Parts: sequence; C-alpha cells; structure tokens
Amino acid sequence: MTYLYKITKDKYKIMRGKNCFWEGKISKICDLENIDYKRLNRFSYGGNIVFSVDGRIVIKLYPSYVNDEFIKEKQVLEFLNARTFSVDIPQIITTGQFEGWNYLIMSELKGTLLIDIFDELSLEEKKQIAFDLGKIIREIHEATITSRQEDYEDWNQFLSNQLQQLEIHHRNNGMNEVLFSQLQSYVVRKTIQDNEQTVLLTGEYTPFNLIMNNVDGMWKFTGLIDFADCFVGNAKYDLLGPIAFMFYPYEGLNKIFLESYGYFENELSEEFQNELMIYLLLHRFSNISFYQEKSDAAKKAASFKELEKIFFNFNH
Repeated sequence: MTYLYKITKDKYKIMRGKNCFWEGKISKICDLENIDYKRLNRFSYGGNIVFSVDGRIVIKLYPSYVNDEFIKEKQVLEFLNARTFSVDIPQIITTGQFEGWNYLIMSELKGTLLIDIFDELSLEEKKQIAFDLGKIIREIHEATITSRQEDYEDWNQFLSNQLQQLEIHHRNNGMNEVLFSQLQSYVVRKTIQDNEQTVLLTGEYTPFNLIMNNVDGMWKFTGLIDFADCFVGNAKYDLLGPIAFMFYPYEGLNKIFLESYGYFENELSEEFQNELMIYLLLHRFSNISFYQEKSDAAKKAASFKELEKIFFNFNH
C-alpha cells in the first residue's frame, strides 16, 4: 500500500495521473469526514489533487511539500468568506489531514471554466467578461489593502529574486533568441523597487480559474476559484494574466478591463505600458512565447517595445 506521506515530489509527478489511486484516497477522506456520496469526479486542471463530490462540494488535497499553499489558500478563503463580492467564491466547510497531507473541503461553484468556452464566446460576451473581471479584481484589491512595511519588503524581495532568475526563467520557457538577447538590458535599466500600496495578489485571474454561467442567453463570469498562489504586492501584477491570456488580441478589451478596474483614459499611457511589460517579464508564471502565439503581430515583434504596444494596447 502506498501512503501519501511516502510520496516525494518526483514520485508525485509520475503518480499524478493515476485517477483510481487518488479516487481511493478521496473516498477515504469522505469516510473520515462522514460524507455520503454517489459520485467522485476529478478536475483535470491545477497542480493539486481536486475532486468534486456529487457536484456539491470540492475536496482539494495538497502534497506535503506544498503545505504553504494549503496554509495560504485557507487563510485567504477565510478572509474572503467573511466579505461579500459581486461574484461567488468557494466557502470553506472544513479542513483536515490524511496520511500526512492536508486537505480543504469547500463548496463547489456551479458553472463552466472559462478556458473551456472562451474561444467560442461572442465579442460582446468577451467585453462583458473584461468589464466584470476588472470590477471584481478591484473589489478584492480594495478589501485587502495593506501598508505594512514588511509587505513592501517582501514584495521588493520577490522582484529582486525574479530579476535574478530572469534569464533562466525565460530560457526555460522558450523565449525566442531575438527577444532573449534584449532581456537583461530591457529589464535591468528600469527601477523595479516598488513602494506603492500593496494588496492581495492571486497572479492567476486566468481562464483556468474563472467560473462561467449562461445568464439570459449570454455567458457571464459568476465565480472565482483557486487562491493557493496568493501573496501580497503591487496591484498591477494582477492585471497581467487577464490581458496576456485573454484580452490583448481583441480590440477594445484591454481598455474596457482597465477602465472597469478604475483607471482613467489619460492614465493608459506609454509609461504604463512599459511598467506592465516589466511586471509581465518578472511574473512567476510568465511565458512570452505562449502569449505571442495568440497574435500574428505579437509573433513578429522584434523588440519588447513592440510587444508593449501589442500586449498592452489601450487605443480602442
């Protein structure tokens, strides 16, 4: 018998796809929690083991070596559950430990992940998502503003660490040689020490974490999931995922999104484009070549200055 506490990080990579094994572990957690069920369905996205129980609740199991993700997600959900937002957020039911791994049991949000339908949506539906997402990100940021010195220090240390790993990160993610040769000079010449107000960041307002429902014949953004990667930093960092993953190839979406968030038109400047591009390059999960694939103009870009204007277009 394989116990969870014996599974190393390397072994987990091999075993992660063994659905029957994980279903057995989730079944035992249900027994432990006295949860009666008829059906267990595993979610395919994400790095942790996540199952739906009869479409009512979700059990999320965290490998012991990412225990910090469990602690963070629990803290963030407890904080957000005590507040009301314009979209749904999972409600914690209970937490526990099984074979040395922590688990979180929460309510399941009804709907469809945006990643599964985004390409099929009309432009009007995409515009609605851009508007709604700008609004909810602003709501969460305003609810989590902090001015603690240690938060500034942690954020600036994060930026410094990302700068040190800059070339390794983008080499590993397949950045083309033309852009890679400009990387150090483009980023290093900028000042990245940041003393602006800090907020709770997910860094992952992407189609993998947005729940959609059909409302009056139109797909709308109704829920938000996955807070395991949260940390504190500059609010602009959370604007990158929606733009790079979804909005930039479509005329008008960046502007709708940013104005819904709270920016005025005169703030959508070349300087702002440049700042967002720097943050995108320093993002933990940045993959420039992946973003470029969404646009012919982006694929042909020969400099980061060109990419600034393509990724962060505010003119329409």
